[in-house]
Amino acid sequence: MGSVVISLDAELGWGFHDREVPASLLRDSRDNWLHLRDLFDAYEISATWAVTGHLFLDACHHSHRNHPAGERCCQHGVGDLAANDVWCGTELVEEIATADVDHEIAGHGFTHVHLEHERMSEEFATREIENCARAAARQGYDLSSFVFPVNRVRHRDVLAEHGFECYRGVNRLHEDCGTVERQLTKVSSAVVGKPTPPIVEPEIDEHGLVNVPASVFLFNFGSEYEKPFSALGEDPVVRQVEAGIDEVADADDGVLHLWLHPHNLRTSSHHRRLRSIVRYIDRRRQTDGLQVETMADVANRVRRTERSRTEPARVV
Repeated sequence: MGSVVISLDAELGWGFHDREVPASLLRDSRDNWLHLRDLFDAYEISATWAVTGHLFLDACHHSHRNHPAGERCCQHGVGDLAANDVWCGTELVEEIATADVDHEIAGHGFTHVHLEHERMSEEFATREIENCARAAARQGYDLSSFVFPVNRVRHRDVLAEHGFECYRGVNRLHEDCGTVERQLTKVSSAVVGKPTPPIVEPEIDEHGLVNVPASVFLFNFGSEYEKPFSALGEDPVVRQVEAGIDEVADADDGVLHLWLHPHNLRTSSHHRRLRSIVRYIDRRRQTDGLQVETMADVANRVRRTERSRTEPARVV
């Protein structure tokens, strides 16, 4: 039996440090953390929350050396939102960590500068990874999983050196496609709900980290594709993901890895989409024993399997 993993990139203002966004979007993003917690509680679904490390702080008075948004970016509010409501989030992380279901708290860099950024040096990358783990540890969270900002998978050696065990890798089918092919795939998804998201096979990489690749981003295309189907009461993403759930539920192994940001939930149809997907996961779990795992669960299972293959048989 395969399994489903849901991972969330929980960023608040750090996800938008390179652009201007309205305060309403950030306010909704904060609210969505709690809406998602309640939804997962209702269906007893555990998820991996990849939290930008600065959000483990309740305040910050330090400079962020060489940050593209400015060394004191976290001192500035957005609209009527105070700076701490944009750049800090200790209370939100605690709401997730103390939820009724057992979520995984993971890392997502310290200030969400992606690891291919023009300013990104080895020293900067080390600082981003190290400070993320350190800020979490100060709040009592021992991080083992990591989601790379903007899905730019780099500096895995640094990740391993700082105690992380696994990361969300890139969908290989998406990585191998060119820009035009990716756009055609989006249109196909919007029109017919295909192709079915790939069922991925996590594996241990050369740094000893478990790569848990993504299968599909749940908000992969914009309103230009969504509006026609909303008028018909259809959601092609739900249809596409349900096909993936059916496939992994009937498989002997493999993972369907779904991911999103809390700020993606901008309309009532977006909330309906996620609720429909979570409800369907729960239905297949109840009827067919489909597993729901976190990234750490998958990594632990992969390591156990690898040990059983490599350990010599005991002589009785």
